[in-house]
Parts: sequence; C-alpha cells; structure tokens
Amino acid sequence: SADTESHSFRPLAGTTRAYWWRTALLMTAYVGTIVLGGLAGPRIDSLLLRSALVLLPVLPVSGYVWLEYRRILATDELRQRVELEAATLALGMGIPVLLAFGLLDDADILQVDALLATPLLLTVYIGAQWWAHRPWQ
Repeated sequence: SADTESHSFRPLAGTTRAYWWRTALLMTAYVGTIVLGGLAGPRIDSLLLRSALVLLPVLPVSGYVWLEYRRILATDELRQRVELEAATLALGMGIPVLLAFGLLDDADILQVDALLATPLLLTVYIGAQWWAHRPWQ
C-alpha cells in the first residue's frame, strides 16, 4: 500500500551527504583529540591546561550527539518513535553493562579502561537501532 511505501525503513533515514561529512569530521576530531591528550597531556605541568586538553574529546562527541538529535528531528513521527525505542533500549542495556564493568574494576576483578565507555555505548546503540528497526524491515 501507499502507506507502507511511505514508511520504508532505510538505515539511518534523514542522513545526507552533509551529515556524513560532519560525522567524519567529528569522529576524526574525536580520535585526534584523544591522541593529542594522550601524547601531550602528561607533558603539561599546569593542571588547568592539562585538564582542558584531556577533556577536548567531549566536544566532538557532544557535536555528534547534537547531529544525531537534529537528524532524528528531521524524520517523520514513526521514525522518531522507532529512534526513541532504540535510544531507550541502548540506555537500558548500556547503564547496567557500564555499572557491571565499574563494579568489577572497583573490586579488582577486571581492569576496565574508562575510555571504553563511549565506543561501548555506541556499539550498544547500533545494536538497539537494529533491534528497533526489525519490525519495519
């Protein structure tokens, strides 16, 4: 039917060439600021400057979150509902996993690098996106 065709679910609906360029730029900035903080951070004596440097990766990650938010707002209501379901699933799975890693690390059972939190949550979000889109594929 025409209604079914209007709601065909392409992966990441609402994306444009500009979206992908911005995503590539933000992820490149993220990796670059992580490397810069790791290389230069220990050499800076000023606590304020060192803190500013190692916190730089927060900016491109925040930019990506804003970019995703804008992408989702540009879609129709059904897509927004599916995206909300995916985000809720990701949050519901991600928080217990990060809590478990933190508790295991705190008990000296498993050493976990805190920098794994961002890629881990993004991986969980991608899995939740797949799960939420299943009924529409």
